[in-house]
Amino acid sequence: MLKDVSLDVAPGEKIVICGPSGSGKSTLIRTINRLEPHDAGSIHVDGTELTDNLKTIDQIRSRVGMCFQHFNLFPHLTILANCTLSPVHTLGQSRAEAQEQAMHYLEKVRIADQAHKYPSQLSGGQQQRVAIARALCMKPRMMLFDEPTSALDPEMIGEVLDTIDLLAKDGMTMICVTHEMGFAKHLADRMVFMDGGEIVEISPPSEFFLEGRSARLRRFLGQVMH
Repeated sequence: MLKDVSLDVAPGEKIVICGPSGSGKSTLIRTINRLEPHDAGSIHVDGTELTDNLKTIDQIRSRVGMCFQHFNLFPHLTILANCTLSPVHTLGQSRAEAQEQAMHYLEKVRIADQAHKYPSQLSGGQQQRVAIARALCMKPRMMLFDEPTSALDPEMIGEVLDTIDLLAKDGMTMICVTHEMGFAKHLADRMVFMDGGEIVEISPPSEFFLEGRSARLRRFLGQVMH
């Protein structure tokens, strides 16, 4: 449950959310595209208020891409087909246009050579990069990452973090939930620490890691920093 959460994200800004398990991190980003409902307060995405109206929800979801811990690729479709499905059926693109766009984004995440394979033929890191490309094919204004490396073997984490870093350098607005503190320190414009459903601290990385003001934050960093 979230309590009195208030957060503004500017266009092009990179926000990293961290905190202990059960602190509300995933719930917070899932409310942004209505995967979790909010009971009070308001959420505005790109000038549109998120309500119960299905048309509004679809409008906001079309602007917000999301990558989960697990890749959620369709196992019976090729990588290319996974990336073209929504642009064709949701955005109304022609199949040729969608395929050209999909190859562009698969190239961007450095996995275009796997386009005609199936998800089961790819490593976890490769599948997560496909999931990122698939989200980009919907031309989102913002990307949400919910612990995108937590299901990966250690040797695969770097390739996914490199892909997210590439998007950041391109100016994508993003909110990322992660425990990869070294990466967070490099990526974030602002760090958000949550505990007990609340935002305990928001600060730039230079202050967050060196001058944590709350005992809860200092305790958390002591557990995750090695």
